[in-house]
Amino acid sequence: MPTGLQHILNMGGQSLGNSRMGIEVTGHNIANAQTPGYSRQRADIEANDPTQYGSLILGQGAKVSRIARAHNEYLEQALRRETQNHGRAESFDHNISRLEGYFNPDLNSTIRMRLDTFGSALRDFANMPEEPAMRIHLLETANTLTTTVNVTHSNVAQLQNDISEELAVDCDIVSQKLKEVANLNREVLALQMGDSTRPNDLEDRRDMALKELSQLMDVQMYKDDRGLYTVRGPGGHLLVEGIFSAEVRLDYDVAKGQPRIIASDFANTKGADITAKFTTGKISGMLDVRDKHAQKIRDNLNEFAQTFGQAFNQIHEKGFGRGGFSDVNGREFFEGVDGQYEAAQQISVSRLIQQDTDAIAAGMSPLTPGDNVIVNELIKTLNKPMFDKGTNSAVGFYDNFVATLGSAAMSAKNELKASQVVKANVETQKERVSGVSLDEEAANMLKYQHLFTASSKIITTADEMFKTVLDLKR
Repeated sequence: MPTGLQHILNMGGQSLGNSRMGIEVTGHNIANAQTPGYSRQRADIEANDPTQYGSLILGQGAKVSRIARAHNEYLEQALRRETQNHGRAESFDHNISRLEGYFNPDLNSTIRMRLDTFGSALRDFANMPEEPAMRIHLLETANTLTTTVNVTHSNVAQLQNDISEELAVDCDIVSQKLKEVANLNREVLALQMGDSTRPNDLEDRRDMALKELSQLMDVQMYKDDRGLYTVRGPGGHLLVEGIFSAEVRLDYDVAKGQPRIIASDFANTKGADITAKFTTGKISGMLDVRDKHAQKIRDNLNEFAQTFGQAFNQIHEKGFGRGGFSDVNGREFFEGVDGQYEAAQQISVSRLIQQDTDAIAAGMSPLTPGDNVIVNELIKTLNKPMFDKGTNSAVGFYDNFVATLGSAAMSAKNELKASQVVKANVETQKERVSGVSLDEEAANMLKYQHLFTASSKIITTADEMFKTVLDLKR
């Protein structure tokens, strides 16, 4: 390209354009300073190829080579990984704390306390087995105990249902995010033209969608040769490939127990059960509480009610009551512990005893007022080893599974604190790389303003030189 006044004007005009572009990018950064997931952008300026003029090599000014975003792929991957860990720790801590709350001794209404009260009422009854007031008191404490077992079991079951309902919502969100990633893949593919022209804002939105997806579940992702993300979920199930995405939903098939999580194929014609394959993310923490801890507590409550109720009945059936029941035995004290249904939900004091407390058995022999042999045997069932293969009592069995739950809740809190610290550190590192500093952008604004003024000076100088040349003809 020949040199000359026109060349100077061209360089000045291009320099003006570079300064204008820099101000536009700076303004875009300032406008998005508080936009979640936004990565700071910069105008990369490089020198144009030089040209030869005689024996000289002359430069031809500068150009904006690309609009780049401040982005570190390693930090982005680390943040997604820590987001997954934090999502699991947070949801696990929240739900395990709810579960633990049903057994908190500060409530003064736990099964353990009701069991102690029931034991005290039995001992009082043993001292005065013929006293109607003692029988009524024993019935009331027994009703309170069974009601507490029923309510506790219902609370645990309701917690599982609540988690399933929240899982259904989260599965819908996962499906939306998968579709969003696929759609953004399509838009990125349509707009990108090599490394020099990248749809930075679309890539930020795609990274944000992947981060939100990581909050919910464990995902593995990688870019293909076109810069499009392929996403695999739990167990390596393919969720996004190019512009295609799968769906995730909850299957409420009652025959399979708790609702299962199903991931479809791209055509939504087949589905795979991925419930057991979650290892991290919010959904993993929820599943861990619902299917492991809450279900274990539920099973323990049923075992507690059934084993204790049957052992108590076995002794009570041998005894004789008072009044019209003084020569008749064979009566159950508890109903609903035959194992046909969940005993913790069904256990209650028998309807016959509810109607007449004289039916409560106290003595071993018929027609023997004051006989308390059976009552003393019933008291022994509270401490009789009948759980864990005959090595633990009802009280010990209850204390053990509650202690195990408390230990899990404490570990959850520690895990959450650790994940918060690690995630915050990664976010800080990412913010240093990709975040917008208003002070820095203000400095850039002044810099480009001065560059714009200097570039305009080049043009006015060339214009004056043109006028000088034209005046030479006069």
